[in-house]
Formats: sequence, structure tokens, C-alpha cells
Amino acid sequence: MGPELELDTRKRIFDTIHSSPGIHLRELERHLGIAVGNLQYHLHYMEKKGLVSILRDEQFVRYFVKDRELSDNDRMILSFLRKKACRHILMDLMEEPGMNNKGISSSVGLSPSTVSWHLNKMVASGVVSKTVHGRESNFEVVDPETVAGLMISYKGSFFDKLLDNFIDMWELGSASENEKHYK
Repeated sequence: MGPELELDTRKRIFDTIHSSPGIHLRELERHLGIAVGNLQYHLHYMEKKGLVSILRDEQFVRYFVKDRELSDNDRMILSFLRKKACRHILMDLMEEPGMNNKGISSSVGLSPSTVSWHLNKMVASGVVSKTVHGRESNFEVVDPETVAGLMISYKGSFFDKLLDNFIDMWELGSASENEKHYK
């Protein structure tokens, strides 16, 4: 630990970002109970010292520890996973690849226009692929193994019971695939 992290408050912020990559300012505020101005001061200091990096999505500035072995693609996927709606859409697409907007909308309980808005962002980012068949579009997660790996690695930072259930099913499915492979 360098001298930049000797302050307890700064160390707590750094540790939280380390365990929850992609966390944004308000989540840090809620999680740590530190006033926004104080948080911004320490985050700016850590960014200036090269301890944390930021990724701006449309709504939030997301924080990542710089020494992490996360690729730019991993950081982008984590930014989507930090949004509950996107996380649930990705889980649905991983359970049932090729779903259309109507099916996803029904499954996640969001309006088709909201689902479409999130899907368009994920398609534009290359996280989800879109196949058009006439008037219908079907969607798939481009790299489900990476998305699942990030969900599993950081599941404790999402506080999402639905994600816990999904991970249990995903790991169970992977285990049975491995059993088939070795028979």
C-alpha cells in the first residue's frame, strides 16, 4: 500500500471500488456513508495519482481500480451489469438465446420501449448481437462466458437475489456440460 492510501477513508473507497468495479458515485455514497463532496475529493485525488480510472456511460461516471486485470470490454460489460435492467436482460438472453424484444419485455417486466432502449445500447457496444428476421429481431449475448464470469466474480457486489439464482443455475449447467464432456 502506497502513501496515497494511508488515509482510512481513502482506503475504504479504494477497497470498495476494488471489490465492486464499475460502481458509481451514488452507490459509493450509499455503501460507505460518506458525503458526496468528500467522496469526490478522494476520487479526484486517486484518479490524479493513477489509482483509479473512470468510464463514462450515459448516466454515470463509473470507477475502476487501475491495477485490475480488466479489459476495456470487461469494463463495458460491468457497466451494463451494474444497471439492474440490463443485468436482467443479459441473464434472460443467456438462459434463452435468440429471444425477441416482446419476450424479454414480458420476462423482465419492463415496457418494450425501455427494453429496446437498453438492447440498442448493448448492441451498439457489441455486448449483444441482433439478428433481423422480417419484422422481428432476435438477440443473443455475444460472449456469454465472459458475462457469466464477470457476474460470478463480482456477484457479491450486485445485491441481487435473481442474479444469485442465475449463477447457481449457470454453474450447475457448466458442471453438467463438463460431466458430459468427460464421459
